[in-house]
Amino acid sequence: MKEKGERLLTINWDDYPEVYDDLDKIKKLKIEPKISSDFLSQPQNLLIEGDNYPLLNKLCEKLKNSVDIIYIDPPYNTGNNFTYNDSFAIKSDLHSCWLSFMSRRLKLARELLSQSACIFIAIDQSELYVLKLLCDQIFGQENFVNDFMWLHGKGKKDKWSRTLQQHTLCYAKNKAKLAEFCEYEYSSWAKTNPDNDPRGNWFSGSVSFSENRSNPKHPNYYTITSPSGKKWTRQWQRSKEEMDDLIKDNRIYWGQTPSYSSVPRVKIFNGTPTQVIPRNIIDCVESTRSAQNHLDQLLEVKGLFDNPKPVDLISHLIEITQMKKDALIMDFFAGSGTTFEAVSKLNSVDGGNRHCILIQKAEEIKKPSGEENPSNGFNTIFDICKARCLKVAQTYKNQIEILKLTE
Repeated sequence: MKEKGERLLTINWDDYPEVYDDLDKIKKLKIEPKISSDFLSQPQNLLIEGDNYPLLNKLCEKLKNSVDIIYIDPPYNTGNNFTYNDSFAIKSDLHSCWLSFMSRRLKLARELLSQSACIFIAIDQSELYVLKLLCDQIFGQENFVNDFMWLHGKGKKDKWSRTLQQHTLCYAKNKAKLAEFCEYEYSSWAKTNPDNDPRGNWFSGSVSFSENRSNPKHPNYYTITSPSGKKWTRQWQRSKEEMDDLIKDNRIYWGQTPSYSSVPRVKIFNGTPTQVIPRNIIDCVESTRSAQNHLDQLLEVKGLFDNPKPVDLISHLIEITQMKKDALIMDFFAGSGTTFEAVSKLNSVDGGNRHCILIQKAEEIKKPSGEENPSNGFNTIFDICKARCLKVAQTYKNQIEILKLTE
């Protein structure tokens, strides 16, 4: 909520209507085959062919307040002619056209999100700032989480600078109910082994609050005893059960023998995972070029889909949310299908049962004027997405059902 006296910046634009603003037209549409009535209790992966605007309306009938994570990589409105349905294209006012297009879909996305859910929206600098204002209006300024910036390679340059990052705005449905984000770092800087531990070099980390900062009413306020009998009573950063396990495993350093009188600290060995608050600069995933090469090899056709997102980027965003391992994930600008591969790969790594819904329109693959279409049977973006999803399903031994929005 806004603080008293605080003004919320807003953005206005000329609205351009769409065919499916008419709800009667949407009612006449069908998703074939029909989505199972027990979809939420019996998770499936779905790839739906069709315009995402009417499809989001249709899905709200079944899945309102049910989606855990939405990731989308929408058109960036970089100045090219922008067509958002089969009936017309607006060329005179690309800015208002793009905002009209995005606002309709983001409002429906918010309806689909559960109370503890979040949405990630990829964008470049072309519409970054107006998208931020639009999302503040739709999701609430108080529900902004961060802009997770991905360092994607050598960057895009002009005469004045080189832009190294692409942006991913993250908003919660209700930030008060969104779990804290975290990621893992693996230590590698231990150079010494003060007690000749057979497990190798280690360094010590804090495992408690000082006595004057400890809360006696906190559940982790208790007493532990060093090997020499010295007692330490304070608020610890581990539960009593966790602390007992650390002591039993010789992972608590009490200071030098025989006094063992130093403030207890936890021993951290090289390679130990440590939970940390995620940075908003993402430099731990592959580059655009690597993602392109991966897709080319997967589809056995070179350069069929430009600038796909890396699988590891979407996996990273899903992981840092700490969302449940059977989360429902949606991508309604599915593109080449990276999100399905990211979910499948993540499930294979941690044994999760996440499932996803992908939506992609059968947009014709555009090639430069005068160039023959070397598509090798791929005529639309949906064809690319479908082929990738089927190959990924085969690789990870899972399934994805192909559906279509029909009249």
